[in-house]
Amino acid sequence: THEVRTPLATIRTMTKLILKRKDLPPEVSRRLEMIDTECTEQINRMELIFKATELETQPIKDHSLNLTAMSLSQILHSSIPRWQKRAAKYNLTLDVSVPQKLPNVVSNPAMLDQVLSGLIENFTRTLNSGSHIQVEVNLAGDRLKMQVQYHNNIPNDSAINPLGFAPNSKSLGQLLMLQPETGSLSLNLNVTKNLFQALGGKLIVRQRPEQGEIMTIFLPLHFQSIT
Repeated sequence: THEVRTPLATIRTMTKLILKRKDLPPEVSRRLEMIDTECTEQINRMELIFKATELETQPIKDHSLNLTAMSLSQILHSSIPRWQKRAAKYNLTLDVSVPQKLPNVVSNPAMLDQVLSGLIENFTRTLNSGSHIQVEVNLAGDRLKMQVQYHNNIPNDSAINPLGFAPNSKSLGQLLMLQPETGSLSLNLNVTKNLFQALGGKLIVRQRPEQGEIMTIFLPLHFQSIT
């Protein structure tokens, strides 16, 4: 991951420096911003794989990430426009339903943002053009529930599995899964579940007949003690 992140970080730094110039044509600025976005996404992906590797090689008792009371609303407020922009890039639509007021949850803000963004990215990279992604956030007892599902634009098409957890996915080592049909890489289900456990939460993935996967994330509310 270091060998990938370092050159990308250099490119991103140089891009940001050039973007500070006032005499850039609009088209040049737009393309530089695209480069900056792509570099950032790849760096975040490498950091996520690195953190997953680190967690998988630690004793179970050490699987924690400095959990603290945090505002999920703030993360969603900054992430939703980015998710929608990426969905639009692949001719998809993405809607997020969030209550006006949400209590704080217990997790790690930076890492939770990376993990959630990684899952949304897997959806956007593998769904058919014209499909719709729906994200719903609600309270579920003493936990916060976040559910992600999609509506395929080809009703009679066979079920697809954007998260790469389907049996036809191929394992690459102990961490990654490859979807041969799309070439998409993702962390495997067990590793992803371990990440959410380290973040204080829980991930459940269910298969729906002829529709594919539905993902549900649970996070503890802030008044719970961290154990």
